[in-house]
Amino acid sequence: TASIAAILTTRIGKALGWNEHLVLVVDVIVVTFVLLIVSEILPKVMAVRNAETFARRFSGMIQFTYFLFYPVTYPLAQFTSILQHRLGLKSDKTQITEEELLALADVGEEYGTLEEEEREIIHSIFEFGETTVKEIMVPRTDMVCLEVNTPYTEVLKIVRGKLHSRIPIYKDRIDNIVGILYIKDLLPYLYNKKKGSRIDLTKLMREPYFVPEQKKISELLKEFQKNRIHMALVVDEYGGIAGLVTLEDIIEEIVGEIQDEYDKEIPMIVRVSENVFLVDGRTQLEELNEELHLNLPEESGVETISGFILNLMGSVPKEKESVRYNGYVFTVEQVLKNRIKKVKIEKISSETDVQGNNTNDA
Repeated sequence: TASIAAILTTRIGKALGWNEHLVLVVDVIVVTFVLLIVSEILPKVMAVRNAETFARRFSGMIQFTYFLFYPVTYPLAQFTSILQHRLGLKSDKTQITEEELLALADVGEEYGTLEEEEREIIHSIFEFGETTVKEIMVPRTDMVCLEVNTPYTEVLKIVRGKLHSRIPIYKDRIDNIVGILYIKDLLPYLYNKKKGSRIDLTKLMREPYFVPEQKKISELLKEFQKNRIHMALVVDEYGGIAGLVTLEDIIEEIVGEIQDEYDKEIPMIVRVSENVFLVDGRTQLEELNEELHLNLPEESGVETISGFILNLMGSVPKEKESVRYNGYVFTVEQVLKNRIKKVKIEKISSETDVQGNNTNDA
């Protein structure tokens, strides 16, 4: 099409007595219009806006053209494949990349085709296969466990107070998990117990399931489905208990936080003022970087803001102790049993901070 347009434009120009420079300019303009607008952009726009109608009307013509030129295209395709093989080149069979799909989801949200939640789910699905158990587990310090010889009254107190459906049972120390207590297994037993009596948890608990920290949650989900279980104990490289992970934790990686009737929704990041935020010590660095654009290093071996501050200070800080980093002041607001519970993050607007420079607030 473009070649025919160029030839016609040249001949018409010469017939009208135009000079060569004018013919060349008109030639470029006409060819550009025909090639880009008529042959490229316009057909694609029409096809995209009326995809279903276009497919129904032209599918027969496309199929006819495909079979008409098949005797020519097939040998050429085979020759190209053999040549690539001889040269040691890998043929890229991927028609669309992951980045392109994610970009399409972003564009879909921008134009209203997708809701924000739908776009987030699409992004979460792509991240799902790369997420490890360690990134989503409930840490050891937050685990609710029962010692195998826990008295009956204490078992009742914990069951009623924590409202968990499954509780790990350990013997002597938490690294020695011997079973999982399903509360539904405990309920019939409780009706027949008298106040002050003892309970044998070894008769009620079920076999625990252990997984390493670096296991991909996509693999763990398949194991949960296969074995029909909802909880696994996470083991570190030294064989100790690092935490636990549940089916709900995995599903939340796709659909977001799931709150039941007993959960009290407490935000991990609270905006105090324009440049001041109060965050939970368990907040992931990735989440902070995404929400607040802090540009904190995520490859330093720590995953939470509390771990980042501990690593930066080199010791367990006291309350109101602060540290500056990358234009922000991080102040420890609450410490409980050597754990940083709350951190205040304040942006510095008028001075250049020294990375890793500790300061004590008055």
